[in-house]
Amino acid sequence: MQPPNEYAMKRANGTRSSSQTVRTLQLAGFTLVELLVVLAIIGVLVAIIVPVALGARRAAGRMSEVSALRGVMTGWISYAADQNGFVLPGYKAGYSARDENGNAIPADAYGGDIEVAKRFPWRLAPWLDDDFRRLYVGANAETLAKLQAGDRSKYYYFASLYPSFGMNSAFVGGDDARFPSEPILANGVANPFAKYCVTRLSAAKRPQQTIVFSSARTGATTDGFINEGCFRVDAPWLNTATARWTAEYDPNDALSFGSVSARHGDEVVVGTIDGGVELLQVDALRDMTRWCDGAPEREWWIGK
Repeated sequence: MQPPNEYAMKRANGTRSSSQTVRTLQLAGFTLVELLVVLAIIGVLVAIIVPVALGARRAAGRMSEVSALRGVMTGWISYAADQNGFVLPGYKAGYSARDENGNAIPADAYGGDIEVAKRFPWRLAPWLDDDFRRLYVGANAETLAKLQAGDRSKYYYFASLYPSFGMNSAFVGGDDARFPSEPILANGVANPFAKYCVTRLSAAKRPQQTIVFSSARTGATTDGFINEGCFRVDAPWLNTATARWTAEYDPNDALSFGSVSARHGDEVVVGTIDGGVELLQVDALRDMTRWCDGAPEREWWIGK
């Protein structure tokens, strides 16, 4: 009997050891196909989760703003109740304003106390428990915090400029920079524009439809970026046959839709004369009957 071939035995043992090692590695790791499958699954999950998370965040922002505007509308209605039914003037001279401590806005405040008092925020504040946080919500709350931490003289002015909700002041309350709302003009002549502006709650024909406030924005900022807040919003048409709004909403141009902000996807939060608050598609706001209580049709302007 021949002795075992030592070389052959080593070779056989070595081959068996290498095969076992390969199998062990195969069991311990992942193949390229398996890795690709895992990555594909992760990609699908991310594609599902991210939109859901963003949607939830957007929904929370919408609801927060809806809640805030309900509080603002309650204050607006309360103001009218205390003023024998006369609604809050939008942008009007001849009114005084006080800060959260009950002190008159200083005459030497930035921009002047007259300009600050023309805008509605400081005049409405007492009916909001002097809490400006009701007017500054969502991303705009950071704007308020910066203003409050800055120069007090400038705070009066800029706090009146950037509230989250703009007022439809041309057609509700009155706006000296748009149309005179007094029944009789300074020269004693009857004002032809007065009938288009709601100045008393009892005079509204469509209180559940006519907009008082809406989500607003402005490009009138020192840094050139749009601020998600403005004291005034303008209707699609005012007193000319030319559409004031552009053909499409432009997120980078505050004036494209009269300072109206569709910051919740393509939805806008609006408050109406009856105190109601709702979410509307931004394009639905092209309807002038939503803006002017006396407008007879969608595409209408004063003088038509």
